[in-house]
Amino acid sequence: MKKIISVIVLTLILIAGVIIEQVYLEKTIATLNEKVIFLDNLITNAEDINNTEIITAVYDLDEFWSKNEKIMGLAINHNEIIKIGEQIKKIEVYIKSNNKIDCEYELKTLVYYAESYNLIYAITAGNVL
Repeated sequence: MKKIISVIVLTLILIAGVIIEQVYLEKTIATLNEKVIFLDNLITNAEDINNTEIITAVYDLDEFWSKNEKIMGLAINHNEIIKIGEQIKKIEVYIKSNNKIDCEYELKTLVYYAESYNLIYAITAGNVL
């Protein structure tokens, strides 16, 4: 009887851990999407992309991602996570050189990565089990 209770408690702890992980992933990816869409709107509506508002938004995005990247790498393939950081760095370079066309291209790629992760890692029964 004690073994059965132990197995049930252990199973519930594992399920709770997976649910917590899924909630964290979903919230982090949703925040990433918000920041990327905000930056996309700023760049789309700006003539000169090398301005303080856009630089601040990119810095905020980079800081957010740097803080969460290692934790996300525990749940998502590390090679996939690196792509987001690389895209952010490319965007920073294009903003500094005021290259709007290439910056918009890299930003669209970043939007694609963020949205695809949101679909793949959304909370579903399959991800919990």
